Amino acid sequence: MDGRAGWWVVFGAFATLAFTAGIGFFVIPVMLKPIMEETGWTLTQVSTGVTVWGISAALISPLLGGLIDRLGARPMMLFGCLVGFATTLLLSRVASLNEFYVVMALAPIGAISSTYIPVATVVARWFHRHRGIATGLAMLGLGVGGAVAPQAANWLLETNSWRETYGLLAYGYLAAMFPTLIWVRNPRPEVERAYVERLPDEAASDGDLTLVAALRTRSFWGLSLGDMLTGAIFNIFNVQLIFYLTQDMGSEGTATNVFSLFMLMLAAGTLVFGPLADVMPLRRVFVLCYLLPAVGVGLLMSSSWALVAFCFAVVAGLAGGGRSAVFPVGLAYSFGEKHMAAIWGLSNSIFMLGNALGPFLGGVVYDETGSTKSVYLMCFCLLLISTTLVALIRQERRESDGAAYSSGADDFDED
Repeated sequence: MDGRAGWWVVFGAFATLAFTAGIGFFVIPVMLKPIMEETGWTLTQVSTGVTVWGISAALISPLLGGLIDRLGARPMMLFGCLVGFATTLLLSRVASLNEFYVVMALAPIGAISSTYIPVATVVARWFHRHRGIATGLAMLGLGVGGAVAPQAANWLLETNSWRETYGLLAYGYLAAMFPTLIWVRNPRPEVERAYVERLPDEAASDGDLTLVAALRTRSFWGLSLGDMLTGAIFNIFNVQLIFYLTQDMGSEGTATNVFSLFMLMLAAGTLVFGPLADVMPLRRVFVLCYLLPAVGVGLLMSSSWALVAFCFAVVAGLAGGGRSAVFPVGLAYSFGEKHMAAIWGLSNSIFMLGNALGPFLGGVVYDETGSTKSVYLMCFCLLLISTTLVALIRQERRESDGAAYSSGADDFDED
């Protein structure tokens, strides 16, 4: 606990996440244009596949979250890798739009089971004093996967079709099983209990909120709804940013480079904001993470210069990576880690509704107006609302005598 064994878990979780998130979340933007060109499908039709993915993820997240709490992170991550391998192979062989939608509906089973929910949940079990930095290091896999996978897909597309590229990338899920098997595991319950009892500022496990109790708090709904809106915007960036920036700047190569920098900044953001979550009030860190993307989108609204687009990638990417590290820390500190995966599973359902809606809205707004600036304006407004909602976070976890739970110095700005 908070020692060498836990850091090996962080390393294994990072390595697994780099593979599974990179393939599962960040390859589709590179595939968008080749798919459209070969099949004749429109941007809205392909984006609807992403919407189907998001709706499916929203429906299954509570079930998978409960299974992660019950079975542990490692079995679920191995299961997710196998499902991800199968669905990515199937995606390379779809012959119609309906088949594409069916496979996209199945793909979230592997993605949710093998990415951020089990990773953050197992890290929260191993770390109390240094939870922010440990979560940030593990979540670095999101940014590394997001930076490397699109470039790998681009490289493969130079000599292969998009179908062949998906077929080759599927084997990355099998590679992800090795770090999971070797390093990822839950701590022994008796060791975890004894460690927590020795910490003077840690509450007993009976202070952890259940899912039903969390539903009655303002923190759950503020975090979930705020994250839903931010998820909608970031999924627009994930899926359509290269397309929009190509229209703005007239260069797909430059647009891809901006997107890769954006992914690299997502990685860097976990290292910046994760440690901040250990030393600053979480409410302030949350507001910063969710407000800075609005600043970045404001830059895109102001100019179509390449330099401005790269500045957007730095500002919004750092904050987006910070969100990946800070959100699970906020869940653990607000509700406790005992039922964290179940609570996050339901919160993730709401988040995934935003993911499902975002690319569809972006595609419709662009198709109707023909203007990237209209899409950026919508994103800017929704991000401001999101910032207001996540600012509702507070300490919800209670000790058995009703006193407020505390972990670390001034974790939250209490009212």
